[in-house]
Amino acid sequence: MQENRKFKELTLEELKAKQKKDKAFVRILSIIILITAFGLIYFAIKSDKYNLLTLCGSFSLARFLCSYTLKQIETEIKSRNLK
Repeated sequence: MQENRKFKELTLEELKAKQKKDKAFVRILSIIILITAFGLIYFAIKSDKYNLLTLCGSFSLARFLCSYTLKQIETEIKSRNLK
C-alpha cells in the first residue's frame, strides 16, 4: 500500500520513465535467473546434490516481486489514462 501511495505522487512522465527502467531490470534479471538456473540444474545433476534445485524456487520468487512492482506501475498509468 505504501508503495502504491508513492506511485500516486509521481507525475505521468516519471511513472513512464520508472516503468521503462523497471522493465529493463526485469528482463535482465530474467536472463540472469535463466542462466543461473540452468547452471544449478547442471551442477545438481552432475554432483548428485539435488538440494541445489531448491534455489531455483527462490529465484522465481525474486522475479515475481519485481514483476509485481512493475504491474503496480502499469495499473497506476492505466488509471490515469482513463481519467
